[in-house]
Amino acid sequence: MGKWAGLLMVLLWGTVGCGGGGRSAPIPSPPNLPSFLFAVQSTPPGAEIWLDGRSTGWRTTLLGGDPSPLPTPSVGRHLVTLKASGYHDWHQWVEWTRDGSVIVKAVMTVADQPLGTLTVTSDPPNARLSVDGEDTGKTTPVTLSLPPSRHAIALTLDGYLTAYDIVDIPSGGSVSLHLPLTRQDQGILTGTIYDRFGNGPFGATVQLRDSQGNVVATTRTTAFGAFQFTRLVPGTYQVTAEMRGEGVREVAYSDPLTVSAGQRTHATLVLFPADLLGDVEGVVQTPDGRAVPDAQVAVLYYAAGLDFVLTSRRTKTDSQGRFLFVGLPAAQQVLIARKAGYQPVQTQVTPKRGERVSTTITLAPLTGSVPSVNPPTKVFAIAETLPTSGSGRRVGSYRQFLLRQLRRHGHPLAGRLLQSGRRSHSLPSRFFPEGFIGQVEIGWQPPSARPSELLLGYRVYRSIPTASGWQLRMVVDEPEQTVVADIGYDLTVGQTYRYAVSAVTLRGQETAKSEPAETTVLPPLRLLSPDNGAAVPQSGLVFRWQPIGGSVPFFVVQVYSDAEALLSGDPVWDSDVLVGVNEIPYSGQRLLNGKTYFWVVIGLDAREWQTANAFTVSEVRQVVIAGD
Repeated sequence: MGKWAGLLMVLLWGTVGCGGGGRSAPIPSPPNLPSFLFAVQSTPPGAEIWLDGRSTGWRTTLLGGDPSPLPTPSVGRHLVTLKASGYHDWHQWVEWTRDGSVIVKAVMTVADQPLGTLTVTSDPPNARLSVDGEDTGKTTPVTLSLPPSRHAIALTLDGYLTAYDIVDIPSGGSVSLHLPLTRQDQGILTGTIYDRFGNGPFGATVQLRDSQGNVVATTRTTAFGAFQFTRLVPGTYQVTAEMRGEGVREVAYSDPLTVSAGQRTHATLVLFPADLLGDVEGVVQTPDGRAVPDAQVAVLYYAAGLDFVLTSRRTKTDSQGRFLFVGLPAAQQVLIARKAGYQPVQTQVTPKRGERVSTTITLAPLTGSVPSVNPPTKVFAIAETLPTSGSGRRVGSYRQFLLRQLRRHGHPLAGRLLQSGRRSHSLPSRFFPEGFIGQVEIGWQPPSARPSELLLGYRVYRSIPTASGWQLRMVVDEPEQTVVADIGYDLTVGQTYRYAVSAVTLRGQETAKSEPAETTVLPPLRLLSPDNGAAVPQSGLVFRWQPIGGSVPFFVVQVYSDAEALLSGDPVWDSDVLVGVNEIPYSGQRLLNGKTYFWVVIGLDAREWQTANAFTVSEVRQVVIAGD
């Protein structure tokens, strides 16, 4: 069965060594070196390694060579600085977690290159800015000149958690960085709204209610059906969503959600027609009638007309084993009850419109040995950078377009990704420029053909390979869900992310992590010429776009006869895969004089479509053929 579900995640990574003394060669592994490696490499090699503003006496080894282990630092965040004669200093936050190897990799910049510009904003403003461990004395919003190199940024504001990030400043270029701040005594609630077809609708009204049912905040969904509530007092909340269209009112309800200070909570909701809903109450008990408290009860939501689990709605039983779902579709529903140490049970119940039905679920304790469980396999990570507008199109259409390209070119993972488009507009993000949005979809093969019989769920981990060990990013409490999405609230353009997945057994034990998969979030792809709607003779038709560089040397240009063909037809002209260029003249069949055509550019991280795992798509532009 193919499966899919959405989810947001957050970011932070790192490691580095600590010590003291004068200059020396890299220190060999001490006798008690842990199994996870910490090393620092650079171009050029031999750069001095500083930790938290102090020289360690260590030096870097050559980038790309065998890592030379260094003593590991204390658990937590540290500032690594590299110094080399004739080069700008290089800085990076790293976080040692003792749960994964970290190899810091640096490309240092020759010191005679012009400065660049950094603009930093925050929400709320007036946060004090530190760069590379030094207080600038300035507060946000602020613009300052910096050497072309990697820099470590920190923002502090009374009552808020310190925000950390890294930026690469290009020589003579400019970078903008926006950091939302989280209050020390408050939490954040993020979420994703889907309709029953798997779309993430733009503009759905989302309300946040406290434990007494009072509305405390209201917002609307943005790209990919995403929403967030910030600066929340810790406590229990419920989310409701509503969408009206074509005379139909659709609603969605979450179950109680716990928001903790300084942390992010995530919720996923599915919209259904309001007049087709009913409630389900029930009790979970043992075969001898004893209540089972704190059991998880889940309702599986399948996408309409598609054979995959869109998401699940979950709640827990109270001290008397009771549970309640409000607002379930009045059709046959699949309920699964689980608790560590018990055999999971799947049953079916059919809510009635406007009524409440009751059910009883019996959980039997596990007896005897439980089969061993291997980690998930075949983990993949696909990064997508998409426009949120252009020629009247929205990000959902662009994603449908990209999925069609993957299917056309035989990409092996095309069938695992969400098949339906998502309707949305732009989503505020720290690193994606206005008009673009990005996400990474992570998927895996479960360790069993019937995962609900062996598992309670999964844990998804993320790492920045050059900055930290593994950190828990996501808890998936539904064994049937095998694809999740990391949407661009805190993805960094140009950053490589690595993902691994473990499984949680019925006894609550976690397997080892899977083999990792990694991908790089590609920069937005911007078109230069022809301008949208320009009239150009076919003989002078040349397509140009801004160069990206880095890991995006491959491009494809396509021309379509009409807008509908982008999602359902083949291009009039499809260029070969282009390498290291940012323009190409049209060389296809003769185009009709006076007709409007549509063109688009796709960037890939590999020459072959079948092996690429990161994509960036430009906006779609129109061009009118005006003579030969």
